[in-house]
Amino acid sequence: MRALRLPVSLLAAALVAQPALAGDPFKPSAKDQIELGQRAAASLREEEKVLPDSDPRVQELRKLGRLLVSLIPESEREKTGFQYTFDVIDSEEVNAFALPGGPIFFYTGLLDELTTEDQVAGILAHEIVHVRKQHWASAYADNQKRQLGITALLLLLNANETAFDLASITDAVVFSLPYSRKHERESDRIGFDMMVEANYNPQGLADVFAFLKEKGGGSGNPEWMSSHPDSSNRIKDIEKRIANSDKTFPPQKERSQLSNLMTTFNKRMRFSIIR
Repeated sequence: MRALRLPVSLLAAALVAQPALAGDPFKPSAKDQIELGQRAAASLREEEKVLPDSDPRVQELRKLGRLLVSLIPESEREKTGFQYTFDVIDSEEVNAFALPGGPIFFYTGLLDELTTEDQVAGILAHEIVHVRKQHWASAYADNQKRQLGITALLLLLNANETAFDLASITDAVVFSLPYSRKHERESDRIGFDMMVEANYNPQGLADVFAFLKEKGGGSGNPEWMSSHPDSSNRIKDIEKRIANSDKTFPPQKERSQLSNLMTTFNKRMRFSIIR
């Protein structure tokens, strides 16, 4: 008796449609995200120069991070079990990022350029939202489903190596990048709300994007080809929300004196090394 063989396209469609019936089998669970994030964070701490707990910048980051995490509804924290941690990597790279499940890292190349607590809190809130909304897990799941669909289609078409390359480019431009910008916009929007709830001035977040724009963070490509929204548009969106708000925001708070001293010292050390 011959085995029943489903067309590859039908199998792919069935697997993609399955999440609507019983959750998304492609999306890592909260528990999986925590494990993956902690494993990646442990590797980073071994490979990178992570500042010690005693560094004032680390203490400042953790103080602000704990404050923002305390604003997350208790029901949400209990449901996901995400374990937020905050660390600083000694590197000139101008960046900050969140790992699935809660670990958040700042590079001194960014942190040492920020002059107010509001700026630091803005980036922290943005990264915390990436974790809260499980953006990495959603992107991973969508990527797996897209790859399954593209592979099935190319198998049916008996595509050659060139076709696979072309399909990869199409997938990146049409699917991956716009979805990434969707996550960034959501993090900007909810991060704004978290800043306001923590009594920080959301102009601080706009100021960071202005700094990144001045620093040359953009590639010069149009926004639709970038994984992040255009910095100018992000600044406009934030300042429009500020202008339309009926709230009076407090002045931005200067960073603690000790943190500023460490930042100044770190900049001077880098300058002397460069010279």
